[in-house]
Amino acid sequence: MTRRLALALVLLVAFDARPGVIVENEEYQGEKVTLRYAMYGEAGEVKYIRDIAREFVERYPHIRVEVSVYPWGQYWAKLQVQSGSGLAPDVITLYSGVIGVWAARGALTPLDEFVDNSETSLDDYHGIAVEACTWDDKLYAFPLDVAVRAVIYKKDVLEQSGVPESEFPRVDEPLTWGEFAALAARLTHRNPDGSFAQYGMVGGLSWNEPMWRMFGGDVLDRQINPTKATVVGNDSLIAAMVEVFRLQYGDRVHLGDAPLQSGNVNLSSILFDDQFAMGIDGPWTLRNLEERGVRYGLTPMPRGPRPSQLADVNAVAVFSGSAHKEEAWLFVEHLASLGAQRIYGRRLRGVPSLKAASDALVNNDYGAADVEAFLHDLPIAAPNMVTDNNYLVPVLDKWRLRVERELEKEYNDRLAELPRVNGEIPPEAYERFVAHMNEFIEAKIRERIPELQADFDEAFERGKPIDPDATVKYVFPAALLFFFGLLGWLYFRYVRSNRKTEAKSGGGRGGGRGGGAKGYAVISPWLIGFTAFLVGPILASVVLSFTEWNLIEPPRWIGVAHYLSLAEDENFLIGLERTIRYAAFAVPIAMFGGLFTAALLTAGVRGSNFFKAVFYFPSLFTGAAAAIVWINMFNKDYGVINHFLTTLGFEAVNWLDEAHAFYAVVLMNLFWIGNSMIIYYAGMKQIPQSLYEAAEIDGAGFLRRFVFVTIPLLGPVVVFTLVITTIMAFQVFTPALFFAQSSSAIGEPGDALRFYAVNIYDEAFNKLHMGRACSYAMILFLVIFAVTSLQMKLSKRLTYYDE
Repeated sequence: MTRRLALALVLLVAFDARPGVIVENEEYQGEKVTLRYAMYGEAGEVKYIRDIAREFVERYPHIRVEVSVYPWGQYWAKLQVQSGSGLAPDVITLYSGVIGVWAARGALTPLDEFVDNSETSLDDYHGIAVEACTWDDKLYAFPLDVAVRAVIYKKDVLEQSGVPESEFPRVDEPLTWGEFAALAARLTHRNPDGSFAQYGMVGGLSWNEPMWRMFGGDVLDRQINPTKATVVGNDSLIAAMVEVFRLQYGDRVHLGDAPLQSGNVNLSSILFDDQFAMGIDGPWTLRNLEERGVRYGLTPMPRGPRPSQLADVNAVAVFSGSAHKEEAWLFVEHLASLGAQRIYGRRLRGVPSLKAASDALVNNDYGAADVEAFLHDLPIAAPNMVTDNNYLVPVLDKWRLRVERELEKEYNDRLAELPRVNGEIPPEAYERFVAHMNEFIEAKIRERIPELQADFDEAFERGKPIDPDATVKYVFPAALLFFFGLLGWLYFRYVRSNRKTEAKSGGGRGGGRGGGAKGYAVISPWLIGFTAFLVGPILASVVLSFTEWNLIEPPRWIGVAHYLSLAEDENFLIGLERTIRYAAFAVPIAMFGGLFTAALLTAGVRGSNFFKAVFYFPSLFTGAAAAIVWINMFNKDYGVINHFLTTLGFEAVNWLDEAHAFYAVVLMNLFWIGNSMIIYYAGMKQIPQSLYEAAEIDGAGFLRRFVFVTIPLLGPVVVFTLVITTIMAFQVFTPALFFAQSSSAIGEPGDALRFYAVNIYDEAFNKLHMGRACSYAMILFLVIFAVTSLQMKLSKRLTYYDE
């Protein structure tokens, strides 16, 4: 219990711990059990979840429910920390992709016995929903709704493209693959120069894998708890990839993910963009379509040789550490009941997992029509991958995006080389271009397929439990403890010896021991805070770096295993290289940019106070706000930077793709030179004016006065700025978070923004390897300590200090 309380103090301090909405039967005056329920969702979901909870407490008046609804990203960070400290809510919301992680680590209570002793029958629920919540033949969560997708098309666009209503896709009959490809081609409008006025289809990340499976292209041996990849030698998979990618990067009638992500397109708003005729999404999107008055239709996913659909399942589970498991099951049972399920359906949250509630989806509160298309694919749907190995999750998408970026580059390069006659591409030239791209796509996929197999093999290997020998677990840590303990002892001896020498020479300070005790008493509030919120977490990180901890189970001691594996960790090496390269750019920008602007402001320029405010104002922006502004400024299509370049006659640059994103982030430092400027400005104002006057009398001009008077006397300020900007550069993180499509994809595009701090976040909260993340953090601490120590050492020789 003491360990858990300590973890709670160390880890929960950064999180908002305010209680949620309390729902209770106020007429009941007896003793009540408080049940805590947490879920991810939007603010608008609070009302109907509260209504569901109110029905529950009317039925069970002795139970009050505390309902907390959090945004997606905040929810997982909070839940993981709460679970690690034993303070997780009694009932938690999960999606199928993480159920394996939580179940395998003992964080969830099996529900089979509760189901057997109730009137609930799993046969009443869709098969995919139950399958996705089952791990090792046990039901660890109860399904609420299925996030199944369908093709959504815009009726106005089809009509404008000359498609008669009689040929619109049907809600009860899916298109064949050939029919879908023909419709997408018909809806694709190209300009004479090869650019696009309208794309026939855009799929997003949920399109490719189901389509590959439709052609028999399975990537893993099974969707739930996969044991191996089935990539090499899988001709069906290669053929499926070639078929799907040819629509996206051959005769482009379907926009692929590479141009979508490099253009920083908001995937959730694609269906509102007139540039796209068709897309895929789930029932939740229809709410916005109805509110905006978009005329749309729905049809099931296209069919190939083997009909396929992949979906996630939203579910609820009982935390294994709950003190009220019986009451928690009653609430879970209520959430899965017909009344609650119909609310989910009417609100278009997803397809209700209870079959009998499907009518509520059809008769939803928004008047959305054709929703039967979502029900059509449920019999053939399979869960997206459910695994307890978080290293497996990003492998396919990272490989796919790498390949797509190569295809996109070839597409753009070859298209730019095509001949133009009066600005138009001749039809025969375009046909040759498409033929070349089709050949290139197949060759590239065959070339890259072994990499996918190798990536999966490495992920399977990394996901295995770490079981080091006694030397790694105990001998090396003991040797490190002795080494650092000896260093500490020698350091304190050195300090004590220096103090004695100063005392003998009369340089010691008076006050005696009593004065020292009084001084410590005065600063004790600061010392307590410093110890609890800085030293404590640092020491906890040191200890945790020697453990394997997934934020769910208790930490397990593994010694220096994490440190020994870092040399073979590709992400570690990439993060170190990216961060050092970033610091090599960022530090000079801050140092010289701030020095230059400060020098201008102290040179008697008219309106210096105005320019001082202009330069410093951007520094008031938080890192998040600055990143958002920067992303919009550098957007390829509507960014002000490209607008300026094209006005000058240059071609627009895709600043947000893998080749340019790093430098776009580097340039963000120009936004913040006001920080160093204000420090330099204050330092320059402290230099006596008499020294400048003397130099001027000796014939020194502005430049010589700056070099031989300002710079030497500004030495301490320069050292301070150098140390601070170096530390900040090594800790760069926020831009990478906002440049990525989501926190789970942090470091993208590619690994262009995989800074060292990104690895710490990724390992801790995406991979759930907090112990490994702490080892990363310790290495970062040692690197920063070594670099700043070297800077301070060198500065003593180069800096003038006025005694």
